[in-house]
Amino acid sequence: MMQSDCDACLKLILPRSLEEPVVDFLLQHPAQAGAFIAYGVDGHGAPESILSTSEEVRGRAERIKVEILTREVQARQLVAELNLLLPGAPISYWITTIVEAGRFA
Repeated sequence: MMQSDCDACLKLILPRSLEEPVVDFLLQHPAQAGAFIAYGVDGHGAPESILSTSEEVRGRAERIKVEILTREVQARQLVAELNLLLPGAPISYWITTIVEAGRFA
């Protein structure tokens, strides 16, 4: 999918322990997910999301953020399929509108 065809960005926030299954799922669905990025982030402000002793000591939760430029309908489909694959998983998401996307030539 060309970046110019994208009208939405799906953002997923998940525990590091779910990085492999989520990335594997996305790689198996290139028509919906296309190219995406995943990187480490720290979660703040939700004490119940701290999963390990080291996170408790640091006062923040280690998370992975995945960003996918896609079509809105495909973003919604990915969310539904991930929810079926990983029911009850501590994954947060949001879908935002893309005004413009492209590459510098």
